[in-house]
Amino acid sequence: MIVSVAGTDGAGKSTVTRLAAERLTRAGVPIERVERWDIVDNPRYPAARLLRPDVPTARTCVADMPAGPRFLFLMWSIDMALVGRAPGNGRDGAVTLLDGYWMKHAASEIAYGLDRAWVESVVAGLPPSRTVVYLRLEPEEAWERKVGRDLVPYECAMDPACSRESFLTHQRRILDVLDSWASRFGWREIDAAQALDTVVDHVVTHVAGRVTDDAHRAASAAETGAR
Repeated sequence: MIVSVAGTDGAGKSTVTRLAAERLTRAGVPIERVERWDIVDNPRYPAARLLRPDVPTARTCVADMPAGPRFLFLMWSIDMALVGRAPGNGRDGAVTLLDGYWMKHAASEIAYGLDRAWVESVVAGLPPSRTVVYLRLEPEEAWERKVGRDLVPYECAMDPACSRESFLTHQRRILDVLDSWASRFGWREIDAAQALDTVVDHVVTHVAGRVTDDAHRAASAAETGAR
């Protein structure tokens, strides 16, 4: 089962997925957290050994790509992180908790001018999520979280100065796309401006509920088949 956590830059996807995975593991839920940069310089992904030498360098190079190739690379990287591990390196039966998956980067590339219909046709070919948790955060709040920390031009309409105005403008465009997808696909929306523990609690409860639902369905199907 694939569970994706989506949101704009600064929404807390990485922190929330890490803490949620830890809590779910302690609760006995077999879970594996995956994000696209897992494939960089990682022997678990031998087919991605062309990526050297480290994640910061890879991210810088990707940001320098033209929009079309960049989008395709980003989609390849998350698909590779999801399905491209060497045999024996996955956890059979585990819930896969995806940090970001395709959502934020696809929305960002649309904000950079890629054709939305083409972007959506590409992501339609990726493995589907059982559920998507949408950490929704207004750009002004996201700015306060990121300013002075890990802000990069890719998050600011490629403005090398990473100004507040460029960040807010770009993130608003991303938010508009994510909002439309959340409504269209029925994502589970969570207010990411809440306290971190509260947000993580919501994610853990939602994931645990989906695991229970699937277990009940499997048991019911097995019972029906045995009749």
